[in-house]
Amino acid sequence: MPGEEKIEIPITFTPREQKEYNEVIKLNFNNGLYFMDVIVKGNGIPLHLDLKDPDQVETNLGVVSVGQEVSKIVPIVNRSFKTVKFHVLPRDTKAFTASSLEAFPKQKQEFTLKPKESLPIEIRFRPKTRLPPFEHDILLKIDGIDDPRKLMTVHGVAHGIELKLMDEVAAFGNVVQGSRLTKYIQMSNFGDVKANY
Repeated sequence: MPGEEKIEIPITFTPREQKEYNEVIKLNFNNGLYFMDVIVKGNGIPLHLDLKDPDQVETNLGVVSVGQEVSKIVPIVNRSFKTVKFHVLPRDTKAFTASSLEAFPKQKQEFTLKPKESLPIEIRFRPKTRLPPFEHDILLKIDGIDDPRKLMTVHGVAHGIELKLMDEVAAFGNVVQGSRLTKYIQMSNFGDVKANY
């Protein structure tokens, strides 16, 4: 019909409880001349996006020697009735990387899991230097929820050789020709692994 106009009214559903909702929105046209009821229905359901194995909430990569690599697979499963979009990211990305840790698939990627689907997350630890014991939280940032929540904590330590000379310069000074002066250089291994030389 000529002169028809259309208007779209956005309705946002944010359930506060786990229950079925059935609400009526009353539309008022021309100051009470005409009314129309719009029925809005929805269902608040629990979100169950968790580790497949709850024991992996504390994932220990163990003691790794410098230059070696260890990895652990940590599957995430969607036990909700709805598809969930999310990111997996360390709480402190800089500290996570400084500890020679990597997560695959990469942290910046968005994942989508349908109900009952799972996603394997691989945590790799490849230390290049000695590292004291560390722990890093891995978070889930779920689409539509502002605050990320903790998924798991990764623990590990890297052992290696750390050699230091107590005196880096052997100063002999003036020595009479034909005579001999002996100096000793002390080397210490402050690392955790035996050093052969």
